[in-house]
Amino acid sequence: MSDADGPYRAPRPGRSDTGGSKTWADDSKAWADTKDAHRLIAEALSRLVAADPTIPPHPYLSRHLAQHAARGEVLDDAHVPLAVLPWESSANVRTLLRQGDAVSAARRQEWLEAWARIEPFIGGAGPHSRLTSLHLAHHAATRPRTPLDPSAARVSGSRVTPLWSDWTAQDNVLAVSETRLESLTRTTTTDGRSLLVSGDNHGTIRMWEPHGVPAMAPLHTYGGAVQHLLPLPGDLLLSAGTDGSVRVWHLTRGQLLAEPVHRPGTWVSALTLFAAKDAPEVVLVAHSDGRLGALDPVTFRPVDTPLPSLDPAPALLSGVSLGGAEGMALAVAQGRRVRVWDPRRADGYTHEHEHEGAVRALVDLAAPGRYALCDDSGYIGFRDASTGRETAVAPAPPAGPVVALTALTVGGRAAVASGGSDHTLRVWDAWTGAAIGGPLEGHTAPPVALTTLPGTSRELPAPAGQELLVSAGADHTLRRWKPGGPGVGAGRAVRRPVTAAALSGPGSTAGAPLIAVADESGTTLWDTGTGRPVPFPAGHATVTAFASALVRGEPLLVTAHSDAGVQLWSLDRGAHAAPARLAGLLGHSLPVRSMAAFPHDGRTLLVTGGADGTVRLWDLDRVCALACREDHLLSVRDVAVLDTAQGPRIVSAGTDGTVRLWDPVTLRPVGAPLHCEQRVVNAVAAVPVDEPDGAVLVASGGEDGTIRLWDPGTGRPVGRRLDIGDGPVAALAFFRTAADRPCLAATGPGGTIHLWDTDTGSHLLRIVTGSPLGALDVLDARQPGGPHLAHPVLLAAGVAGVCVFGIRMEGR
Repeated sequence: MSDADGPYRAPRPGRSDTGGSKTWADDSKAWADTKDAHRLIAEALSRLVAADPTIPPHPYLSRHLAQHAARGEVLDDAHVPLAVLPWESSANVRTLLRQGDAVSAARRQEWLEAWARIEPFIGGAGPHSRLTSLHLAHHAATRPRTPLDPSAARVSGSRVTPLWSDWTAQDNVLAVSETRLESLTRTTTTDGRSLLVSGDNHGTIRMWEPHGVPAMAPLHTYGGAVQHLLPLPGDLLLSAGTDGSVRVWHLTRGQLLAEPVHRPGTWVSALTLFAAKDAPEVVLVAHSDGRLGALDPVTFRPVDTPLPSLDPAPALLSGVSLGGAEGMALAVAQGRRVRVWDPRRADGYTHEHEHEGAVRALVDLAAPGRYALCDDSGYIGFRDASTGRETAVAPAPPAGPVVALTALTVGGRAAVASGGSDHTLRVWDAWTGAAIGGPLEGHTAPPVALTTLPGTSRELPAPAGQELLVSAGADHTLRRWKPGGPGVGAGRAVRRPVTAAALSGPGSTAGAPLIAVADESGTTLWDTGTGRPVPFPAGHATVTAFASALVRGEPLLVTAHSDAGVQLWSLDRGAHAAPARLAGLLGHSLPVRSMAAFPHDGRTLLVTGGADGTVRLWDLDRVCALACREDHLLSVRDVAVLDTAQGPRIVSAGTDGTVRLWDPVTLRPVGAPLHCEQRVVNAVAAVPVDEPDGAVLVASGGEDGTIRLWDPGTGRPVGRRLDIGDGPVAALAFFRTAADRPCLAATGPGGTIHLWDTDTGSHLLRIVTGSPLGALDVLDARQPGGPHLAHPVLLAAGVAGVCVFGIRMEGR
């Protein structure tokens, strides 16, 4: 399709709702611009999309329909219908939505917006997984905290029935990387294109369009992590990192031109441009042993030029412009000490100062003679390069180290953006140190590198002269922000990450599940039958775990808290009544990470696993402690109960990489520990086996991203390892489908819920949420007190909130 200037003559399509033969009108019309042509094409193509999303559309529709609709200013759910989105292959919907004008923004775009939120994370998921993920994302975005409605219209091909959600995912993700990003910069090519360039921990350099689409083929260094990137004129780029080498690349050709520096056994600690007064510009390269060298930025040969002496330690460098023709001074940080070297002075270093923590970053500001720095204590300060005087300091440093800085201009004033170990970005006025706007939240790991983009195009909307901030996070995402705002396109505050969540069948209204949710701001019970919160006076200590129990016919909710206490609450008080506190359990010295209640010999028992490394057993009928074991080294991450032919068995998983089984009466070990070889074991679950003897396996989820099944009788693994492929396993849950198919659900920081058939080991489904998850819980529709539904109900919770949905693997 050409966008060349001049009239465009387009045929007028006839209607074809079934995707069969098309008729075209004999007459045609000349259009003054291409907008109307694209609108007509989008309208015609949309009629070719089948109503059933399980039917694959023509590849042209999945690739180009959204683009035609955007160019015709009809980008909406009518012209790009739901049925085409699971097959959408342009990976560009979120970009097209950001480009839309007021006319397009006024249209109904619910399904498109839902797709845009998960599009960067969907990867190679199959059509059913993509459709299921889209269905859940749409419900979370359009029906937050609304009552459970089992009769709601289903989406053909989706494997879930969304029931209830409290989900606030952001939509400012530009791109998702399979590897950890280490460095980030911006360059302008010779033809005027702005590109983002990232380096990762595997030695790969990638170029991205400003909207996050890959710009060209990646460059491979075949060395260590790429921690420094320095763009130069003429489409050149310098890269350096942990292998001690500096490489020269031609970006648009994708060509390695030279390797002017190679020092095995060291790493490059700094790479920057520097220009002294009346001297040519050079590239400075500092290594981990304190060696400092200079390269010519054209020939890349060593340059004999005056340089400061460094201590034999890694150094951070930043040239500080002195304004006019005065050249630069050089700010040098080694450990906690910062010195400024001025080549105009015979005595070299002009001043130095010590900091409370090791300095993490130095940046030159858009103000002559000023620079900013941050350190491990959380300090962010602004200094004069000539005098060393502190001109401003951030008044309320964020908790923990500040790990990245970049200079930018906000409202015409010099500013600096910081990325902290608390996962947030903040923007500061370089003259006063005052915060500009609130924290920019969304990353789920520290932002390790920052850069800016000019916000001057339709594609990058921002006030005139206002730069946009781009961050690369240890969560493998590239994100874009408006300084002083909550994030491009987000417009919503990010909720506190969920610390614990659980489903409770007993005590709910009209058979609908009761949902317990806790974060740092408090604890809430939600009645999904009404969509209303139930008052819950849980106290000030954050809840770290939930468990449901039935004691002498009375439904209880058990809460564990950050002060290491455990509380019992009665739910038998009628609809909308606040739970009544019954008692407390004391014994752990650090917070409980996981709990499970179960009946045994006419009593209800509770097992708890704590960060203090202990497994404790409690009698809830008498509200007393029964036993304690300290066999795990370090923290106990999860506990579960196995229903075996010999009676219940307690199983616990720990940071020491072991899974242990316990007798529920004596809490003595049953068999030898299982050494799972998964590094830390974060989660365990019971997996019943369809055998006459009622056998049950133990599933273990590890920090290495694998799931293993174990025979608790022999202590041997069963079957092959299951690999979730997107990071550590944080939670496991077992259930049976309506057709009695055994399924194991797993999730973690990757934000995807994976389903496996435990009989065959086959991977069944990926449910992509786009936000890290840390908790799973299941209610089986067939268990006493369960919800009145034909399918098991799964709860997933994490950074963005909570969602609850029925699983229906069989049928349409």
